[in-house]
Amino acid sequence: MIDVSKPREEQDLTIPDNHIRVAVMGNVDAGKSSLIGVLKSGILDDGRGSSRLLVMRHRHELETGRTTSPTSHVVGFDKDGSILTGNCTVPEDAHRLVTLLDVAGHEKYLKNTIQGVSQGMIDYALVLVNARQEPTHMTVHHINLAASLGIPVAIVVTKVDGCPDEVLKHTKQQVAQLVKSGTVGKAPFAVRSEKDIDTVAYRLDNLAPILFVSSVTGEGLSLLGKLLASLPKRRHHARKINRPFEFLVEDIFNVRGIGSVVSGFVNAGQWNKGESVHVGPLSDGSYMESVVKSVHIERHDVDHVQAGQSACFALSLNKENRKRLRKGMVLLKEPVAASRSFTADVCFLKGTGTTITKGRYETTVHVLHVKQTARLVDFTSLDHEKLSDANSVLRPGSRATVRFHFLKRPEYIRKGMRVVLREGHVRGVGIIKEVFP
Repeated sequence: MIDVSKPREEQDLTIPDNHIRVAVMGNVDAGKSSLIGVLKSGILDDGRGSSRLLVMRHRHELETGRTTSPTSHVVGFDKDGSILTGNCTVPEDAHRLVTLLDVAGHEKYLKNTIQGVSQGMIDYALVLVNARQEPTHMTVHHINLAASLGIPVAIVVTKVDGCPDEVLKHTKQQVAQLVKSGTVGKAPFAVRSEKDIDTVAYRLDNLAPILFVSSVTGEGLSLLGKLLASLPKRRHHARKINRPFEFLVEDIFNVRGIGSVVSGFVNAGQWNKGESVHVGPLSDGSYMESVVKSVHIERHDVDHVQAGQSACFALSLNKENRKRLRKGMVLLKEPVAASRSFTADVCFLKGTGTTITKGRYETTVHVLHVKQTARLVDFTSLDHEKLSDANSVLRPGSRATVRFHFLKRPEYIRKGMRVVLREGHVRGVGIIKEVFP
């Protein structure tokens, strides 16, 4: 937190150890941005989308009411689990911080949703369902995306104000069937009181809590807030502080009077004021060395960052090197060889898909913040069944050790990173087993 008794140059911003990241997903009309706006500001919606105006970034989003690109919003909680409202990004007396990732709900922007969830280091997912209609196919895709990435899911039924009882009852039944399906395989649990929150908070591995809220009347918002404040932290980046510094570049800005600014996530290690960084990899696998002019966390100037924090780095680069910046790069203290090929243990999801053969299948590969087209070069089946064509073709439901080759440029990837394969919808998920510098 910020200590106002100290001069600015001596201040150090620390994020609570129980800071969690939650993706807010659901169909385009489920009220995701409106709910986030209400939680962040404490001002109820007017029923015509006034609260979503507080969190949308682009003009076309304001005009259409549709989120197109992921945005992050921080909400603070006190020791009693009550929401600290207001537009301050890091409330001074916050006991817990929750970063809500607002992702696109329209099918047209599904690729942006997959990218946001893949790179966002998500602890939990809130899947919103409009109470006035049964879950749509996009709701199913979002739940399957979270389940395939191993992210625990909570269902939030929105717009319950004025919803006819028979319609709400039908929606409840459809939601219960959805979470009990084979892809999710969890028991639905309706949250009606704070006692229910104590029951589900530490059991999201086998339970799917269902909450009923309204951004207009405020019904259920306090229970939702207490659930978010009670969920245990799943990702423990503090354990990676002693590893080499690794900052994942998720977005790039050119700020007048400052220059190039990169925003992203500190995935490992720590950085201190005065230390230079290497930016890359470039198209030839090399790195650019740069001086760091300033670093900000939640709009506060800091002298130190460490694993588990989102930050912005202002870099000193000439005009030519500024043009070479791109999303998917990393900041490192020492250059590490980039890779163009890697192997991963992949499970291809069941559902619609095509037969996959060696050397001919190309797909978009997401490795955390990296997104690039890759060709499937070779694979070895991991299925126990001795099928005659197990090592010649792959079909939905198959498991295999697969070798991929990036088509455009080398990337910074490591053993143990999670891989998501996208071809329209998510086709497979896996873990990198080996990289080839």
